[in-house]
Amino acid sequence: MSTGSTRAIALALAANGGIALSKFGVFLLTGSSSLLTEAIHSAADCANQVLLFIGLRQGARPAGPKHPLGHGQAAFVASFLVALLLFSVGGLYSLVEGLHKIRHPEQPHHLGWAVALLVFAIGLEGASLRGALRAAGSERRGRSLLRYLRQSSRTELVVVLAEDIAALVGLVFALLAVLLTMATGHGVWDGIGSVAIGLLLIAVALFVGVEVSSLLMNEAPPLALRAALRAAVEEDPAVDRVLNLVAVVVGSDRLMVALQVQFRDQPSGAALVAAINALERDLHQRFPQIQHLFVEPDEA
Repeated sequence: MSTGSTRAIALALAANGGIALSKFGVFLLTGSSSLLTEAIHSAADCANQVLLFIGLRQGARPAGPKHPLGHGQAAFVASFLVALLLFSVGGLYSLVEGLHKIRHPEQPHHLGWAVALLVFAIGLEGASLRGALRAAGSERRGRSLLRYLRQSSRTELVVVLAEDIAALVGLVFALLAVLLTMATGHGVWDGIGSVAIGLLLIAVALFVGVEVSSLLMNEAPPLALRAALRAAVEEDPAVDRVLNLVAVVVGSDRLMVALQVQFRDQPSGAALVAAINALERDLHQRFPQIQHLFVEPDEA
C-alpha cells in the first residue's frame, strides 16, 4: 500500500471530518442552504475517503487461485463508487436543494458565522490539497495536473485530488453566495450557490467516473511507457525484435505485461531459457511497477 496515498487519504479524511461538523453546526445557526449542501458534500467526502482506504487495503492482498492477477483493481472499484456518491449524494442533492431555495427563497441569519467558517474551511481544504499534491509530486514528473489526473493509475490519489479541488472551488462558491446574500438581502443567492456547487460536483463525478471506468476495462498504460518497455526489450543482446507487446494496468501503479519476442539463435534450449530469465530480471529491475510478466519466444 502506498504510504503517500495513505497519508493523503488520512489528511483529507481529518480535514473533511472537522469541516463537516463545523458546517452542520453553522447551518443550524444560520439556515444557509449553501452551507447545508457544503456540509452534505463534506460528509460524503468522509465516506469516500473510508471507501478509498478500504479499496487500498483490499488491493494490497496477494494473488491467489481465484484472483491470479491479484486484487489491485479493488482500488478502481472503490474509486468508481466514490464517483457515484459524488454524483448522487453530493451533486444531485445540492442541485435539488438549490433549485428549491431559488423557487422558495429564505433569508438566512447570523451570516457572519458562515463567512468565518467558510474562510476557515478554505484554509483546511487548501492544506489537504497541498498534501495530496505533495504525494503525487514524484509521479507527476513535470506533467500538468490535468494530464496527470487523466493518465495516473493511482486512482486513490486522483480521487483525493479531484475531491479536494472540487471542495475548494465549492467553498469559494458558497462564500460568494453568502457574501452576495449579505450585500443584497436576497436569499435567492443562497440557492444559486447550491446549484453552482451541485453542477461542480456532478462535473467532477463524471470526470472521475469516466477515467476509472476506462481502467476497469483493462486500459493500457501511457504510450510513452509502452515505448520505453519495447525499447528496453530490444536493447537486450539476446533479442532480435519484439513481435508483440501487451501491457495492461491491473492496479494502482501495477502492470501486467505479455511479450512475444523473437530471440537470436541460441545454442540450446537451456540457453534460451537463461536468456528469457535474464530479460525478465532486467525488466523487473527497470520497471518495478510490472507485477506480472510473461515472455513468449516466437518467430515472425
